[in-house]
Amino acid sequence: AFLLLGATLRGEHLLPQSAPRDAWWAWVYLVVFGSVVAFTAYVWLLQAASISLVATYAYVNPVVAVFLGWLILSEPVTLSIWIGGAVVVAAVAIVVSSERRVSTAAA
Repeated sequence: AFLLLGATLRGEHLLPQSAPRDAWWAWVYLVVFGSVVAFTAYVWLLQAASISLVATYAYVNPVVAVFLGWLILSEPVTLSIWIGGAVVVAAVAIVVSSERRVSTAAA
C-alpha cells in the first residue's frame, strides 16, 4: 500500500490489465498461501506449542525458499548457501531438542 501511494503521488498509474496472467496467478497464490494459510497455521501453532519453538519458523523459511528455488527454478546453490542452511538447520534442531528436554522434565 505504501509503494502504491508513493507511485500515485509521483503521477504513476497502475494498469491491472497490463499485468500478465501469470503475474495475477502468482499474486493469488501469495495472498492465499503466503498470507491466509500461513497466518492461520502460525496462530494455531502459537496455541499448540511454546513460543520459542514457534519462533523457529522465521529461521526455517529462507532455507525452504532456497530449496524450492533450487528444485523448481534450478537456481544455483553455492557452498556458502549450503553452509548457512546447515547452520540454520542445526540451530533449529538444537532449539527443538532442548524444548523436548524442558517439556519432558516439566512433566
